[in-house]
Amino acid sequence: MKWTRFVRAKSVCAYFFVGPGLMYGLFTSRMPALKEQVQANEAEIGFVLLAFGLSALCGLLSCASLIRRFTSRKVIKYATFLLMFTLPLCGLMTSPLFLGLAVISMGFLTGLVDVAMNAQAIQLEKRFAAPCLALMHGSYSLGGLVGALSSASFAALGIAPFWNFAIVMAVYMLPRPWAVPRLAKDQVIKEGTKDTRQKKGFALPPLFVILCGLLAACCYSGEGTVGEWGSLYLFSVKGSSEQMAALVYACFSVSTLTCRIFVDMLRTQFTDFPIALCGGLLATTGMCIVLNSPYAPLCLVGYCCMGLGMAPLVPLCFSSAGKCPHVTPEEASAVVSVLGYGGLLACPPFIGMAAHNYGLDKALLIALGLTICMCIGAFLFRERRTARQQ
Repeated sequence: MKWTRFVRAKSVCAYFFVGPGLMYGLFTSRMPALKEQVQANEAEIGFVLLAFGLSALCGLLSCASLIRRFTSRKVIKYATFLLMFTLPLCGLMTSPLFLGLAVISMGFLTGLVDVAMNAQAIQLEKRFAAPCLALMHGSYSLGGLVGALSSASFAALGIAPFWNFAIVMAVYMLPRPWAVPRLAKDQVIKEGTKDTRQKKGFALPPLFVILCGLLAACCYSGEGTVGEWGSLYLFSVKGSSEQMAALVYACFSVSTLTCRIFVDMLRTQFTDFPIALCGGLLATTGMCIVLNSPYAPLCLVGYCCMGLGMAPLVPLCFSSAGKCPHVTPEEASAVVSVLGYGGLLACPPFIGMAAHNYGLDKALLIALGLTICMCIGAFLFRERRTARQQ
């Protein structure tokens, strides 16, 4: 009975993890059509993406107080409902300014949903004493994959982004009446207990934790360049069709999802260092293929290599930082999250400005530099292992 309730609870939570991934996959994959629809240049698209990142950051920062006041269950209920309408709204915009305004609301709601759905998943792990966060984040990747594949299909049929977004979101909302009432109720912690006491003052986290956060920032930035510039790169630089360009994030997502299924099994057979180093080398190889191949299908293979290589690095960063002495797992996780999201926020818009001045093909050399940093960062895990043995 307990196992059946756990499966049902995981299914409900996974449904809400699929939503933001689905939205992101749809939005990024139809970026060429949106760019043409609003008549924007690369720099303007970069600022639109920056607006999305800043508004999402505002949502992340404000969600904790909203959860304390209204519970994560209510935040998910209302934020996801509104979020499903903001994406089709983006498909109606006809200027970069109005697209940016629509993206601001979408980003803020995405930030709220991101925190609230992770809070739900953490509560499930505590309530059933069984892990489920990896499955939840895999569900997010699945949503991105479905969004990208559906976008490629709609682009091949010549359907405008608005109808693409509206139809897919309508289908996604069909199980919502079943899922919403089954969201887990928040566990109430009484004030004054040990769990609610906060440490006073500020202490700089250990250098190892900061370096893990910077490595995670490289990974998030690399993923951002694929999701937000990959389809435009294939379409405008490599000369592919829009439907093939829309497959970029799909290829990346399916390879990421596939790798994450097996990462835990690999960690039982190998130490973290060879896994991280092989991942960094594979990501670098994939980016080299993308930059140098004149054939769009081969570029998709390169993006698959990037997804396979980058997939294990972020989980390794969180795992290693959480085991660092003199810092709690919660504090380490917060540092890695903030630094990682900072990279995701800053890098793709910066690439947009560089593309406006030097061309997108040269701007994506930044992404190649990020994958090289991943290879170097892999040695963090070797040093960590040596320190433990000593």
